[in-house]
Amino acid sequence: MVSTGSITIPVDLARATPDIVYENNIITGSVTLAATVSVVAGGTPSKGQKIRIYWDAVVDAATFDVNVLGTNLPTNAIKAGKFVIECLYDGTAWVVDTRAIILEENSVVTTAIADNNVTNDKLANMTRGTVKVGGTSDAPTDLDAKTSGYILIGDGTDVVSVPVSGDLTLASTGVATIPAGVVTPVEASASVNQRQFTVELEGDSAGKIGAIKYPMCLPVGGSCTINAIYATVKQVPATDTFTIVAKNNSSTLMTGSQMDITTALLLGNVVAVTPTANNTFTNSGSPVYITLETSKTTAEACIVDITVCYTITA
Repeated sequence: MVSTGSITIPVDLARATPDIVYENNIITGSVTLAATVSVVAGGTPSKGQKIRIYWDAVVDAATFDVNVLGTNLPTNAIKAGKFVIECLYDGTAWVVDTRAIILEENSVVTTAIADNNVTNDKLANMTRGTVKVGGTSDAPTDLDAKTSGYILIGDGTDVVSVPVSGDLTLASTGVATIPAGVVTPVEASASVNQRQFTVELEGDSAGKIGAIKYPMCLPVGGSCTINAIYATVKQVPATDTFTIVAKNNSSTLMTGSQMDITTALLLGNVVAVTPTANNTFTNSGSPVYITLETSKTTAEACIVDITVCYTITA
């Protein structure tokens, strides 16, 4: 009967010669251990003696051990009961074979497993193409991750397998493809959207004073907005003001586009304006132009570089 303290089993009948004889012992009962229980041999063993112990006891050994002939049984395993222990005396000590112990379900605690010793062979089979993720109530869950072209991504609560959508397509080989015509200027970075061009205007003769059209390079369906215009003085007029205004594709004056190059300016001075209306352009299939219109009372030597800055909006 199992109890706290020592349980003595006889060894006198377990002889090694001339034939192997087992001394069979049955331990029964149910107890909550208040201290370690030890199963010890009664008598003087000789080399080759064998003992077989039939364990049919149930004990709560959460804190204390059960020691059989010098060997501690697995701490939680003995709660299961009903297992057989083979013991052999090798002339010096008892060799206790506990391999036949039947473990109770969930009886192996984490601390009883050495690090890096749970191999894939010990894991339950998973459906091919699935991965382990934390599921409801933090329980391990197998997530199907094998759908071609799908990606794993967090949704704020779970890891999910979803198709790639939008402009990008993703092959199962990992190759990403952006179809032609789907990346618009709006989707590009701000620095990519910014464009500019510079032209030189002169007022030294009547033939060079008036309206000059310059094409806006836009793809069909593309749009842009004039953000700013800069006039850099390369030669200052001596007599009167050289005036430049900008107009849109319909030859409508851009509000706030007038630049006056006065005689008071110096070489290298910059006159900047910011158009606020009538400053958008859209290519609907035909070329679009910006018009730079100059005026001056007295034709004379004066030169200005005009830089038009615009943003692609579509």
